[in-house]
Amino acid sequence: MADVQAGSSSTPAGLGERQPLIQPAKKPFLRARPLWLVPFAIVASVVRSMTYAPRVEVYTQLACTSINHPHVQQSLNHTSFPLHTTHRAQGHQAIGDLIYIQLPQDDPRQLPSPQCVTNPDVQREAARIQTILTISEGLLSALTTGWWGHFSERFGRTRVLAIATLGLFLTDLTFILVATPGSILAAHHHKLLIIAPLLEGLLGGWSTLHSATSAYLSDCTSPGSRATIFSRFTGVFFLGFSLGPLLGGWIIVHGIPGIDRIGTVTKEGASVTEVFWLAISMSFVNFFLTTFLFPESLSKEQRDKANAAHEADLKGKSRATEDVADEPCSHRGGSSNFIQRFLSPLALFLPVVVTENTNAGIRKRKDWSLTFVGLAMFLHMLLTGIDGVKYLYAVHVYNWAADQLSYFISYLGALRAVGLLFVLPTIISTFKPKPTTAPPVIGQPVGKKLRPKPTKARLAIEIKFDLLLTQCCIIVDLLSQALITIIPSPDGVHQMGIASVQRWIQDPNMRNTALFVIANGFGTLSSGFVPACQSLALCIVQARQLMEEPVRADGDSAATEQPGMSKPETSAGNLFGALSILQAVGQMILGTGGKTRSALQDVVTREYTIHLHKLVHGRSFKKRAPWAVKSVKEFASKAMGTADVRLDPKLNQAIWERGVKTVPTRIRVKLERRRNDDEDAKEKLYVYASHVEVTSFKACGSGDGRCGC
Repeated sequence: MADVQAGSSSTPAGLGERQPLIQPAKKPFLRARPLWLVPFAIVASVVRSMTYAPRVEVYTQLACTSINHPHVQQSLNHTSFPLHTTHRAQGHQAIGDLIYIQLPQDDPRQLPSPQCVTNPDVQREAARIQTILTISEGLLSALTTGWWGHFSERFGRTRVLAIATLGLFLTDLTFILVATPGSILAAHHHKLLIIAPLLEGLLGGWSTLHSATSAYLSDCTSPGSRATIFSRFTGVFFLGFSLGPLLGGWIIVHGIPGIDRIGTVTKEGASVTEVFWLAISMSFVNFFLTTFLFPESLSKEQRDKANAAHEADLKGKSRATEDVADEPCSHRGGSSNFIQRFLSPLALFLPVVVTENTNAGIRKRKDWSLTFVGLAMFLHMLLTGIDGVKYLYAVHVYNWAADQLSYFISYLGALRAVGLLFVLPTIISTFKPKPTTAPPVIGQPVGKKLRPKPTKARLAIEIKFDLLLTQCCIIVDLLSQALITIIPSPDGVHQMGIASVQRWIQDPNMRNTALFVIANGFGTLSSGFVPACQSLALCIVQARQLMEEPVRADGDSAATEQPGMSKPETSAGNLFGALSILQAVGQMILGTGGKTRSALQDVVTREYTIHLHKLVHGRSFKKRAPWAVKSVKEFASKAMGTADVRLDPKLNQAIWERGVKTVPTRIRVKLERRRNDDEDAKEKLYVYASHVEVTSFKACGSGDGRCGC
């Protein structure tokens, strides 16, 4: 009996006779963990990146239709608005009734034509359309991301992921309706494209999807620095960003295997419509996974607690509203309440007063750390927001087609993926201070691991390391932008192609292109800024919560509220929602606006082959050369987008000699758009046209420098 009593006394408290001492291990398949989001993140990023170049194609075709409607309609082969391309034999295409340009043979696009691609007016209109749609989407995302962050705390992360994925699905579906030839809805393409960013922005968009993913990871990992897990998952996203453009470019040229070409009337040729069809299929798979398969990272108790806090907050606001309504001098309208609701998630970045226990006693100070982190995130997103304009600049200056732009985006995405998946985690694991292992807890069930609670000292080390990591990323980014700035402008626009190493070194055009590509690739090493900044912000929030605990035991609060404002919540969903608002405002709104026009009116040099035989044929002896000179000036003004055109004396002499003696078939000219030194001049830019001696026109194409000179 004594042995039995002794055995019963050694039984851990809370365990009955029939309750097993060893708890059954929970099946890994049923618990929330980061691996669930790996296929979701890859598919979502592939869909996002594979449709970017086709969207630029759609914007360019819309601009080409609006600016040069008769020419495009003649080339459309009696279809309403077929956003497709067909391969044609090399020939001559007319600009108006004057100039004939030789078209590249292997360009997978015919609509928009090379004239539209190189026309500055078309490029400005395409950039304007893209800017309007991006600002609309970014503005709505900024307005709704914070609300979706609160929604995820009360109803779960997976539900928000499903809703954001639905928005991406509807956006790509809208582009399908626009890009389908012969469709009744294609005639209303401008109206439909306005609906696309509205749907995506109202349902959260990409910023909400990214914040919900980060919150899901935060729920599934231990407290402390999460720079490694955030870096790896950002690398997973960029892995999809690198695969998506490759897949999209291949589909544009070859189509979906086993399926007839979609988006063309003749079922032949290249089409961007098939990319959007594949995108909505993959988005539907993601929507199904997040709705029915993925486990929720927040428990029912956590969601009920968030719902109770939300209801209490609503009751407190309703009481405050009733008190304000009773005041006779109250004239507050709904606009102030709307602005306050929009800015409420950003209240996390306001400085708070913290109480510290020092040797001299209790000291109060303002903590600005989270404010500076939010400001740094905003400035970084403001800088990365020019990527869309950079892609348009590459298309305009280097004459890249949709598939070539896709390869460039894939190149950048692949470098970011390698850096975030392998390089940055290796650096973190090598230089990050290792935490001390805690002794096992007595009475802990076998097979169950408890997440260690972070201490103030450990969080201080984590914050210092994350801060150093963000500073290194900023330095790399600054060096990359400096390299891109000092790269000289190309002497002639050309298309990318496979060439020998010697030619890449000797040809200044290819050398400048290579420098542009290398400098952008070097900038991908700074991609670790976002995950490091997210981990730093989360550690700061955890440190503030730990600083409150000892003071709260005495009945006091360590963080005092700002006057006139309630203390903001510091949950992971609210934090990442606020960070996503900064991302939407910086990257999608301010980063796109204001830079498009300057990027498309930069100093640039191009070469063209102009066919003069039809211009001077049949004209009198005295009118041949003057008419040819006038035609060259009109073409230069139209091609470069400036009214001030100046001819080099050698070009003028070449036209007069050949125009008087014989009828020249073709002439090669170099058009240089330069800045006007005269500050009082009406035109800030002018075009200088010079003659290029060519021995053979066989290798010459419109807008490239590949000629036998």
